[in-house]
Amino acid sequence: MPISSDSFEMAIEFEQEGHDYYTEHATDADNPFVKSVLEKLADREMEHIQAIKEIAEGKPVADVSFKSLDIEGETRDVFEDFSESEREGWKDEQATVYDHAIELETKLAELYRDMAEETEDEDEEEFFTALRKEEDKHYETLQNVFYYLTDHDRWMAESEGEVWGWMNT
Repeated sequence: MPISSDSFEMAIEFEQEGHDYYTEHATDADNPFVKSVLEKLADREMEHIQAIKEIAEGKPVADVSFKSLDIEGETRDVFEDFSESEREGWKDEQATVYDHAIELETKLAELYRDMAEETEDEDEEEFFTALRKEEDKHYETLQNVFYYLTDHDRWMAESEGEVWGWMNT
């Protein structure tokens, strides 16, 4: 049984919510590192919306692919443009942006997991599983940046510091 149009509409709505949230907060961000991360996440959400629309319009799942956006690599360039002393001020960034963003990514991952489980179509299951994995990567990105900015000592002590180890400078 194919995924219902209601499921596609819900997925697009959640992706749009994520895009709008990231765009709004990237615009307001004073911290260039945070701004870069949020802009990259907003770009990814738009890519997801396009892919979902293509599938909903009947494009075979096997013919839909995600562009390779390297959030870590692109934000690393921003990070390395600033000295350690300049980066110290970044740790004062508001945690509420990350809390809500993590909540959004968790909700999206759960939605895609459910959609993958509900379909009987193998291609659709693979597609929604891939989307869930994308949202899991977003979650990991947000967690890593959140801890770096809000609890640097914890970030250094735990495995999050190993995810983007170059931030140890």
